[in-house]
Amino acid sequence: MRARFHSGLHRIVLIYGCLLLIAFGVVGAVSFWAFDHLLERDIEQAVTLEYQALMEVYRSDGRSGLIRTIAERSQSPNNRDAVYLLIAPSGKVLAGRRKELTVKLPSRGGWIRYPSRDAPESDEVLAFAHQLRGGGWLVTGRTTGAQERLRELITRLGAVSLALLALLSVLLGWLLRRSINRSLLASLDTVDRVATGHLDERVPERPGNDGFARLGRTLNRMLDRIQDLVGGIQHSTDAIAHDLRTPLMRLKARLEAIEADSAGEASQRNLDAAIAEIDQLVATFNSLLRLARIEATQTAPMEAIALDAVVNDAAELWQALAETKSQHLLMRVARASIVGDRDLLFQMVSNLLDNAIKYAGEDSDISVTLTREGDEAVLVISDQGPGIADDQRERVFDRFVRLEQHRGTVGSGLGLSVVRAIAIRHGADLRLESARPGLRVRLAFALPQH
Repeated sequence: MRARFHSGLHRIVLIYGCLLLIAFGVVGAVSFWAFDHLLERDIEQAVTLEYQALMEVYRSDGRSGLIRTIAERSQSPNNRDAVYLLIAPSGKVLAGRRKELTVKLPSRGGWIRYPSRDAPESDEVLAFAHQLRGGGWLVTGRTTGAQERLRELITRLGAVSLALLALLSVLLGWLLRRSINRSLLASLDTVDRVATGHLDERVPERPGNDGFARLGRTLNRMLDRIQDLVGGIQHSTDAIAHDLRTPLMRLKARLEAIEADSAGEASQRNLDAAIAEIDQLVATFNSLLRLARIEATQTAPMEAIALDAVVNDAAELWQALAETKSQHLLMRVARASIVGDRDLLFQMVSNLLDNAIKYAGEDSDISVTLTREGDEAVLVISDQGPGIADDQRERVFDRFVRLEQHRGTVGSGLGLSVVRAIAIRHGADLRLESARPGLRVRLAFALPQH
């Protein structure tokens, strides 16, 4: 849950959801205030109209007529919420439902509010008190119980509505986040596949001219450009390797011819050294060619391959070299079949064994295991050499990279680059780990689904 709040998309949805709820709350509060104000004005208008009607009776029929009218209205079932009181100058109630008044009247008249004894405890009376010219008071009012109950009902409805709006905001926020996330993940997944070597992948484009549609088109134009640049580099590498390999091979042939005709010991040593250097250059160009062809070929032929047979064949090839260094290949290979290119897989295992034998040191063990783990075939090759530091494990996959501790050994710095290219071609998960001591190379291949 905590990781979700570190997500920028979750934070945006949460912030806008809270702002939306605050806006709903403000609108609800203003609406409730306006509704409450409107209710009170309605009561005041109704009381004013009744007061004016009673004053007309007082002016036409006098105090006796006003007493009769108040008595009639007080007994009418239609006026249960109405309050009419005629009060003598002495404070005695002359007409009305109550026999006494429990509130102090203003000296000059006006609006008053007091608790109603004839209604529930929460009810009040909103009344207008008018001092008559002949002495005494006329109090006209209404109980606010119905309005209070309506106010409570509106408050409950507002709280329920706000809760429903909160749930709706959460649902809409989740749908919005999911929609945005799905739109972005489609593009990001494509970019991730391109990053692993699948340069022909493209982002699915959407119609329209909104931000996501423009993002898809822009990413595809960028990926097209990247593929063109990488293709140009691969083509140039291939062409350079072809152009330089031929004269090197001719030079090697001529040096070998000179070596056959030369009798001097010093000349012989120099020629041997020159031929060794040329062999190393040829091997480097061959590795470059192989790497360029692996990366340039997008659809290598794939078929069912017995991976255990490939591993055993490669181990048998390198067994003799390991024995010359008193090294021991410890084999534990289970049966496992995958879909792939046998020649490329053989090249990959050979490169890993070559590195292990080269750096493991004499009289050491090299472990080769192939196991089935769930729906994967896992190949692990471990040695007891110096290993590779954690911060250098990604760097060694780059072309021509040689670590300082390996500068004195023979090699071109392309072996692990070829291994990674072949792993990407087969969709394998390649990891370099510490064998404590030494290096542990782990390759996980997906098993075919039957």
